[in-house]
Amino acid sequence: MCVAFVLWRQYLAQPEGVLQLTKHGSQLSGRWLLVEGELGKELPVRFDYVGPWLLGLYVGAERLWLWPDSLPGASHRAVRRLCHRPGR
Repeated sequence: MCVAFVLWRQYLAQPEGVLQLTKHGSQLSGRWLLVEGELGKELPVRFDYVGPWLLGLYVGAERLWLWPDSLPGASHRAVRRLCHRPGR
């Protein structure tokens, strides 16, 4: 019962809206465009997993996984270019 409750709370805590990423030099930051149309506060963004399809990132302290079907193809490629470091 406790596990079901924890999973339900995590499900309800998932972000809703659109994540807007900006790059300032080598730093990435993101803001949530909330369902109400408001922009959330600016948070640091860090990619820690870049696989052939799956992207893992932290927006502030929150962990997110971007699957190919979670955004349009052109946006997925643009995000991959943002997180790619030259020489890797």
